Amino acid sequence: MTDDRLTIAAILSWTQGVWLGKTETLQLPCAAISTDSRTVQPGEVFVALAGERFNGHTFVEQVLKRGAAAAVVSRKWLEKNAHVKTLGNLLVVNDTLAAYQNAAAAYRQLFLIPAVAVTGSAGKTTTKEAIYAVLSQRFNVLRNKKSFNNHIGVPATLFELDKNHQILLTELGTNHFGELDRLSYLVHPDMAMITNIGHAHLAFFKDLQGVVRAKFEIFNHCAADGLALYNGDDALLRVQNYPLPRTFSFALRQAAALKAEVIACNERAEYTIRLLGETIQLPISGHHNVYNALAAAAIGVQFDITAAEIKTALQSLQPVEKRMQVVRAGDILMLNDTYNANPNSCGAALHTLADLSVTANGRKIAVLGDMLELGDVSVSEHRHLAESVAEHKLDLLLLYGRETQATLERADELHLEVLHFSDKEALLAHLTAYIRPGDVVLFKGSRGMQMETLVDGLSRFLEENPDPDKPKPL
Repeated sequence: MTDDRLTIAAILSWTQGVWLGKTETLQLPCAAISTDSRTVQPGEVFVALAGERFNGHTFVEQVLKRGAAAAVVSRKWLEKNAHVKTLGNLLVVNDTLAAYQNAAAAYRQLFLIPAVAVTGSAGKTTTKEAIYAVLSQRFNVLRNKKSFNNHIGVPATLFELDKNHQILLTELGTNHFGELDRLSYLVHPDMAMITNIGHAHLAFFKDLQGVVRAKFEIFNHCAADGLALYNGDDALLRVQNYPLPRTFSFALRQAAALKAEVIACNERAEYTIRLLGETIQLPISGHHNVYNALAAAAIGVQFDITAAEIKTALQSLQPVEKRMQVVRAGDILMLNDTYNANPNSCGAALHTLADLSVTANGRKIAVLGDMLELGDVSVSEHRHLAESVAEHKLDLLLLYGRETQATLERADELHLEVLHFSDKEALLAHLTAYIRPGDVVLFKGSRGMQMETLVDGLSRFLEENPDPDKPKPL
């Protein structure tokens, strides 16, 4: 539901476009703004965006015939498709994406509510969901759906604002310089958080200092009295000069404005922490989620959410799909952390696997795929994975992909129990032959490696073989 101030006349003004349509339509409230031709309903405005795979202009005639209130189209396209002028209302602009974003930014400014923006190399979505849980204890909060954190998803979120919302919460992502600057302009945050700095997207950012510069763009369009929040345990974030008048740090190890202590880790990799004087049992698995919970508490403190309310919120968190989901099949425990991977998230996943307690006969097995987009540091970071496995004293390392050849080389130097595969079926066959009751298996890799297929494969095997044989020799 949108606000009744979102009219076509307002969009026309915000985009500086040209109106080709019925004058009486201009003052009607828009039911919604959509960029998906498949879901456009009567009374909605369709924005024709040109993407890598689809050009929304292809579907303009279709949505107008289905009753769309208007379509936002580019001037160049209309020059070649003049017949569409007779089919319905058109708002003509030079660049439909820029018009979509500019309208969203202007619409956001109609709402005098605080905005919280979150970015980082890892954990943005889970952190955002944790913040939402905390703030929702007392406020009506609008947040991004799923991980709609880019140049299209963020404007789509802004257009969902209505008069009932009290806080805007946005996750902002980037893999190129300039993207966060634009997203920050759209959101105009009052509070901006950086969860961590890692090696994600180094093919574009070159090095960690480049990542810092890119992430710091989130502060470019913050409110004049804005607050910067950051992870004080992150070595790079800890030493930065922040461009906002107020800062707030959170940490487990370093001195910080808000600190937490890890007390225990149970058999499902769920951590118990001490925070704000409360003992909190997190219901989501993974060491990284301790930081996500701490980040959420840091935001909650800014809105005077009580420690008891924060505890209630954090103890009700739900896992995000493929992000450290714990699946038990008989006496085998699988950690499905296959959504994506970079050195930070892989390190946290291996830390979690190490913290788990297993039965006397159980082993800890890491199944790792390539970490992609690491640029010039790919070899060194994949070698570091083997060193983490050695540090955590894991029992078996199974590797898949081209980049993990570097992990194999370092693992051999460290005399680890390791095997490398270029074929998933061969890896799965070995794993199913090796597995035994009491084992814990971590699956981790970049999105492009689709490591979840191995989770599915092992799950099917265990359904068909509830009592796997004792391990065969490597």
